[in-house]
Amino acid sequence: MLQFHSGGWSHRAFWGDDEIPFGTIGSDGPDHRPHGALPATGEWVRLSVDPANVGFEPGAVIDGMAFTQFGGRAHWDRAGIVTADPRLRLGGLSAEVFAAFEVAPEARSAEQSELVAAHYRNLAPALAGARERKATLEDEHKKLEATFPEMLVAMTGEPRAMRVLPRGDGMNESGAEVAPAVPAFLGTLDVDGRATRLDLARWITAPENPLTARVFVNRLWGLFHGRGLVDSVGDFGMQGEWPSHPELLDRIALDFTGSGWDVRALVRRLVTTRTYRQSSEWRADLAQEDPSGRLFARQSRQRLQAEMVRDTALAVSGLLNRRVGGPSVKPYQPRRYWAQLNFPKREWQVSSGTDLYRRGLYTFWCRTFLHPSLEAFDAPTREECTVSRNLSNTPQQALVLLNDPTYVEAARAFAAQALALGDDDDARIDWIFEHALVRAPTEQERSILTALLIDHRTQYAADPDAARAFLDMGALTTPATGDAEASELAAWASLTRVVLNLSETLTRS
Repeated sequence: MLQFHSGGWSHRAFWGDDEIPFGTIGSDGPDHRPHGALPATGEWVRLSVDPANVGFEPGAVIDGMAFTQFGGRAHWDRAGIVTADPRLRLGGLSAEVFAAFEVAPEARSAEQSELVAAHYRNLAPALAGARERKATLEDEHKKLEATFPEMLVAMTGEPRAMRVLPRGDGMNESGAEVAPAVPAFLGTLDVDGRATRLDLARWITAPENPLTARVFVNRLWGLFHGRGLVDSVGDFGMQGEWPSHPELLDRIALDFTGSGWDVRALVRRLVTTRTYRQSSEWRADLAQEDPSGRLFARQSRQRLQAEMVRDTALAVSGLLNRRVGGPSVKPYQPRRYWAQLNFPKREWQVSSGTDLYRRGLYTFWCRTFLHPSLEAFDAPTREECTVSRNLSNTPQQALVLLNDPTYVEAARAFAAQALALGDDDDARIDWIFEHALVRAPTEQERSILTALLIDHRTQYAADPDAARAFLDMGALTTPATGDAEASELAAWASLTRVVLNLSETLTRS
């Protein structure tokens, strides 16, 4: 039996006895039509079928064939379709490829030769493996693209005509038309045609523009020193401050542009200077000469910014996920914090695994409803550009450090590391201080922490369930098994939680 597919397999021709149970046995129609006796045994026989005899109309598309036999053994050789349409004889060609075939090979244009070559590349048996590999790679590429986050990009056609508005009247279109440009006293944009944002970016970063590099350098200096060489980091204009060290600002800015705007090299240069590495301790000799620190004769003392506060706790505890890049993550946040958000209603889906401990930089940010732990430490809402952040010192910050699940987990992980050092409490406390504050504790500090440890040991030994509840907060698993181990870990976690809450831990000094 030969079966032909065209929307279905209901086009069949058979030879010999009517034994194959496809179609309607005993019938004589397109679905099941006899075509004579069984071919002779032991020799090759050409079997041919008129499409009209198995139900095909002119112009029908045949996209599959099947070979079937009942009992015995049959060897099938080549099969194909004979048609009066020359395009089908050549494998179903497009009009362009068919036209190229109609031209003698030596007379074909380069484009026609490429069309013919491409056609044979899609058919040649020798290239079957390459075609399969290409199809596999294309499929993998589509799957990879499907994982990329999407971003809204506004695309416009012809730019709108912009006019001077007489008396600020936006409905009055009689004013002169203006084109994109820069203030005349700052030069011109050397471009052909209408200037674009790329032209503006190139002008802003042009070597002859002294402002951009100085502004950036000053902001980085302010980040590392608490104040910029120009104290008004957001204003280099007429209302801004004069640089305290203009030659230094010029030198660093020129080196920055000369390095190809290498930010990493600039940061390395700033943090390895003697000026940055000075102590922030108060000096009596500077009280009169430099009371406000404008001479940078000593380092400033400032609380870390919101994201860095969280990163510090995670880094000290060993939980920080240092992976760079990737989508935003959602660490712990109070339930129903988003309850008032509408259009659409939404819920905070807490991340899992190591995504819980990614840097604060990657925390999902919702304007006006930013993460409460970051808001407590003065992170801006991003509703407007913020050049410098205000720093406050409030009791709410201490409550966040004591009770936010991220900081509780950090304290537990920190405590587990201390417990693994041995059984000497003083040695553990010394290690905790060295690891968190890069110094040894004073005798008074050691005495206070030892007393705190004894109190919590007594508390949790008498109430193992409270110890378990403390250790079970959050997704972090704890190594403690029995009640005694859980009580000991909870007591030490209470101590490390105090150390992570110290002002010294949160202050760059």
